[in-house]
Amino acid sequence: MKIHFTTPAQNSYNHYNTYNSSKHVAFTGATEIFARKFVETQKEIEDVFLKNPDNDWIAGTLPPHWLEKLRGKSQNEKDAIVKKVLHAFRAAVKHLKPYNAPKTSKDYSKNGNDKENRNLKDASKYLTKTLRHFGIIPETNSVNFKKRKVFGKYINRGYVLREKGQNPTLERLFIKTFKKTNPDVLDSNYNGVKAETAHWLNINEINCKYISKIYWGDIKGNYIASEYATPPKYISPIVHFKPSYKTLQDFYYDFQKQTGIEVMDLIDRNIQPGATNSKGLYVPRPKEEIIIEYLQSELENSGLTHYDLHKNNAVIGTDEKGKAIVKIIDIGGVAKKIN
Repeated sequence: MKIHFTTPAQNSYNHYNTYNSSKHVAFTGATEIFARKFVETQKEIEDVFLKNPDNDWIAGTLPPHWLEKLRGKSQNEKDAIVKKVLHAFRAAVKHLKPYNAPKTSKDYSKNGNDKENRNLKDASKYLTKTLRHFGIIPETNSVNFKKRKVFGKYINRGYVLREKGQNPTLERLFIKTFKKTNPDVLDSNYNGVKAETAHWLNINEINCKYISKIYWGDIKGNYIASEYATPPKYISPIVHFKPSYKTLQDFYYDFQKQTGIEVMDLIDRNIQPGATNSKGLYVPRPKEEIIIEYLQSELENSGLTHYDLHKNNAVIGTDEKGKAIVKIIDIGGVAKKIN
């Protein structure tokens, strides 16, 4: 099945764009507002987009290495290309939806899974063609959507998009599509595509290596594109502490190796990772308690808190050197901290 898509001229939008030669980022429209201020409620978020119609309900932009491919083009050319690429993403993600339904639903036939896989291939081919056309990937390379197992009250489907071929350089993306939410319930201020787009763009400004980055959110497309945190090589993606350690130093070494967090950083934040028992062995606290308390402290430094932070929202991923690092991968539930 072909994906048909046109971009009306009136749907052009501003965005913050590529790093220039000084490695600065320019912000415009809704993106600038969300980056500068934590816009709390869904109504306020909607008002930002309504007052910035040129944004076409998109905030954010492509990742740095994607934008780097546009070096040498004028700013107007960059703006036009990014606009077309993000609208192509909207069309591709929309094409994934026809069989985005539970197997028990009337919309899902016995061959539904096969059809969904074909849709993944169609969307991948369409997006590949677009990116080749604008020089973001070479003719030898392609991009591919792959469905991931995801769990959550608000997430519908999760996909990884990665470049394949010769010397791939593009950042991998996690594409999160959302279930329909009731706009009248309080949760819509903290969860769903509107809240997570606006709030995550603000959290980006914290510049915390322990929180995954959002690149953009598309309200009309009902999805967000964020950094994909991959499990580290040679280390389990799940932290496993021993029941006890011979010495405090043994635990410190194991904790840092598995999480990438310095234990002294925990101490500086008044987080007690465990205690020595009557036998002289060091017994750590439950891993979820330590890591979540640490991640909460990162948000609290910016006046925020995560009311739904649990082990499925924080993973052990890898940093740019392939070493283990804890990352918050879902900010649904983040709100202003009440003093």
